[in-house]
Amino acid sequence: MEHRGGRTLALAVIILLGIITIGIVGYIQIEGFSFTEAAYMTVITIGTVGFKEVRPLSTEGMWFTITLIILSIGFFAYAVSFLAKYFSEQIMQRYSNKKIMEKLITKLQNHVIVVGYGRNGSQAVEELLEHNIPVVVVENRPKVIEYIQQNPKITYVDGDATQDITLQKAGVERAKALITALADDADNLFVVITAREMNPNLKIISRASAILNDKKLNLAGANNVILPDQVGGQKMAKLVIQPDILEFVENIMLKRVGNISLTEIPCKKLHDGDAKTIHEIGIREKTGVNIVGVRKPTGEYILNPEPGYLLTPDTMLFVLGTKEQIEKLKNLIS
Repeated sequence: MEHRGGRTLALAVIILLGIITIGIVGYIQIEGFSFTEAAYMTVITIGTVGFKEVRPLSTEGMWFTITLIILSIGFFAYAVSFLAKYFSEQIMQRYSNKKIMEKLITKLQNHVIVVGYGRNGSQAVEELLEHNIPVVVVENRPKVIEYIQQNPKITYVDGDATQDITLQKAGVERAKALITALADDADNLFVVITAREMNPNLKIISRASAILNDKKLNLAGANNVILPDQVGGQKMAKLVIQPDILEFVENIMLKRVGNISLTEIPCKKLHDGDAKTIHEIGIREKTGVNIVGVRKPTGEYILNPEPGYLLTPDTMLFVLGTKEQIEKLKNLIS
């Protein structure tokens, strides 16, 4: 519908330019006017403003003017009605889209807010959607918002993320995490401070351009700070040192090959005083997943734990398996 409206608008503009061209050429050929005189006569004729003509017209010039007026009256009646309808529909559509987005966001729980839909932000959104995690994008650049609107899976808020009202609209109080990927470190700092004040339990991940700003963002409330340039340099070095290992890990993490993924699973169903070993639960036998590692309640990581390792409600498992296998594990312990 919008594409057809755009074509109709373009047609209206072409017709207008065509009438103006006909008028200018006609007055030059019939009356011998200069280009400026012909353009002036064409505009006042089409506009029917009643200004005095440049000089008295010949009989042929009068008939040409009459024809030009008739053509322009028909066109303007069409153009005005179309433009009024076109722009009113655009305004209504934007208002309707805004209301729809607001309703969708108010229903979200434990979603992720991504501030800034640039190179890093768009990649984060793509990865989150790939894992079926609800996302709300906060962006205030009109061109970028138009691009976001092309993806029906993305909910968004048009506004400045450093303002409390914008983050409220994005549901920051109900969100489980916020990723701020703005180009300017100062803007990211303001977003982190604002978000941390509004939701003390929020997990905040911030982008940083300068290494010196790492500590500032952490002090402001960011749980993790990512420096894209540093990560890129480390990746390039790894491609020289251990290219196959890096490719293998990325294929698992980004799910590029097959249905296998690396996932973290909490042991929530193991109640206090009900700790069991990996062997007693029978994780491998009942689900088929491979346990890559665990995170102890103290924060310590253990790789490739033994079958006799004791799992508690605060233990986090890192497992490798298919979607079906991981779903079985979640039903078993999570």
